[in-house]
Amino acid sequence: MVNIVDIDIEQCRENDKIKDIITTSGIPIKHIKLLLRLSDTIYINAINYNVLINDNRVVILLISSKPDNITGILHTYSITNVLYKIRDMEKEHDDLNTYCEVEDNIFKIIIDINP
Repeated sequence: MVNIVDIDIEQCRENDKIKDIITTSGIPIKHIKLLLRLSDTIYINAINYNVLINDNRVVILLISSKPDNITGILHTYSITNVLYKIRDMEKEHDDLNTYCEVEDNIFKIIIDINP
């Protein structure tokens, strides 16, 4: 199943829409719960973000920090909190492999879920 989401700052502010993408993705419940917790962490840290899910790969696009809302501008403390959360998730779940990329001023977090 592929969910394609246009990068739209207004949509990124609507955490419920992103949570809907995660819950209807078709990935196992265990991983949905983890992604929902990660989604809350990103939202609490005031980051505009989006999620794409393709089979067993999750791509989280960190776009900008609030209140600046300028693509590519992310506050260090916010992104650090998100990365700590991802590190903890990967430590506790050996079926997750994560890595990060920066592309076109967007910080991409790629999570591969091993069935």
